Amino acid sequence: MKRKNLIQKLIILIFFLLLAFISTYPAFIGHTFKLTWDGQIHLIRFESVADAIKNKELPPIVNFMGYGNVGEVFNGMYPWLSGLMFIIPRVLLNSPMHALFIGFYLLNILTILNTYLLVRKLSKNYYIRLIGIVLYQLNAYHLTLMYSRNALGEALAYTFLPLVMLGCYLIWNNEKLGILYLALGMGMVINSHIISSILIFLLIIIAEIYRMFARKLTLKETGYLISAGILSIPIIIFTVTNIANITLKNRIATTWRGINAIDMWETLHAMLKNDITEKSTIFNIGIMCFALLVILLVIAVTSKANGNWKKYILSSGIIYILTLDIIPVPTKLSQTIVGVIQFTGRLLSIVMILLTIGCVLFLKANSNKINVKSSLIFLSMIMSVLAIGSVRTYHNTANDNAVNYYIDNSNYIKEISSPNSGINDYILIKKDKQPIISEVISKLNRTKVSYDSITLKVDKDIKQVPFLLYKGIHYEVKLNGENVKIDTGGILNIKAKRGDMIQISSEATWWNYITFRVSILMLLLIIFWIIAIELKPKKEI
Repeated sequence: MKRKNLIQKLIILIFFLLLAFISTYPAFIGHTFKLTWDGQIHLIRFESVADAIKNKELPPIVNFMGYGNVGEVFNGMYPWLSGLMFIIPRVLLNSPMHALFIGFYLLNILTILNTYLLVRKLSKNYYIRLIGIVLYQLNAYHLTLMYSRNALGEALAYTFLPLVMLGCYLIWNNEKLGILYLALGMGMVINSHIISSILIFLLIIIAEIYRMFARKLTLKETGYLISAGILSIPIIIFTVTNIANITLKNRIATTWRGINAIDMWETLHAMLKNDITEKSTIFNIGIMCFALLVILLVIAVTSKANGNWKKYILSSGIIYILTLDIIPVPTKLSQTIVGVIQFTGRLLSIVMILLTIGCVLFLKANSNKINVKSSLIFLSMIMSVLAIGSVRTYHNTANDNAVNYYIDNSNYIKEISSPNSGINDYILIKKDKQPIISEVISKLNRTKVSYDSITLKVDKDIKQVPFLLYKGIHYEVKLNGENVKIDTGGILNIKAKRGDMIQISSEATWWNYITFRVSILMLLLIIFWIIAIELKPKKEI
């Protein structure tokens, strides 16, 4: 019996490794990677963090590298703690492309593992579990997040979403372990992508309101949810304190607002073409997942039999319909707080996690009618072929968008450092909400740029430098080696003559180091706590 269990675990491990390879390698065939605007934004901030860690330091909140070298605060405003799976390989390897490949491979392995942790609580059948993993891992929207959008923040949030749902599922079934899973999952979603965390939080709120009206919400359940929230605070304290320090002390620009919906006919055409192009009107989950969703929706509506799977499938279907342009949205609504969603395609992550849970529960309830082994083989083969094909087609299509270009070891640093994107995100703004600087104010030569400083050579007499100085951040400015007093809350005002050297630097604060250690220690504590509980001898659910 022990030998059989060992063989099963070995097969599952091989399946995980192979599935992660199928999900990763097609984007790197030819030793190049197709980069977009979002990819540039993420990789340059990861590069600065990696450089800081190499020097045994935390990076400053200010970004000297990239974003036009104007001192943007992406390190402070955009969570990077979960991005350590990309950052650590870069610290250890000189080859940026090998580090990037390993980062994506680790991302896919972790997504698969987290999904397995969820589905193993839903069904005892290994084939059904693996079907759930294939659905969540190989769907077109997941590939879009990683490879055509390079939306690494969202992709990381997508990785931890199964843990959030696992925590909720266990809590709804009166299992205390759900507290730890929910705290870990939600904490890491917040440490990945703020917009995704807002959407997932709203999902939980809606679910609890439904349970309240269904008279399923108990005082114990409420206590478990509150406990999970409290436990997640130390996990997110590093991210949240950085964001709060900037937003509470400065008037900054937020990312653009809008509600760009998916075009019903365009997305259908894209699914039939197996297209994952970065275009918000065609974002899709792939033809296989779409067909499965439609079939299960029809069964859920027409079947008289009750089952837990129905509410997940119906919820998935309703949210999918909300992403389409068939529902008119008032123009003014897009400029309100609702507009932070930017495009409704973001909801497809939630559609997929609900579809995965619903499908697993449906197969569990109907395993005596469906050959789940054959279904797994068929689904794995078709979705693997579709995944490889979509990524390779996208990768091989050159000049499809002005913001798309190819990187390799020879041009990696140059391309991710160029000021093509992000220059106006989180920039200091005036009362009329206009940026306080234009792209060029004075002519300066950047003689040296690192993760914690920039050195400029003045080409003509100036009174200002196009460099942002945020309140609440410590800067050190030197003119020809001598310290200069500065005022924060605007751009750098400094009188300099032609030939003068200006150095601007910053460093992580003492409270950055404290909150970082708290977040890491709490993260490790909860992970080991979960492992200790899961490894206790007990009957499998």
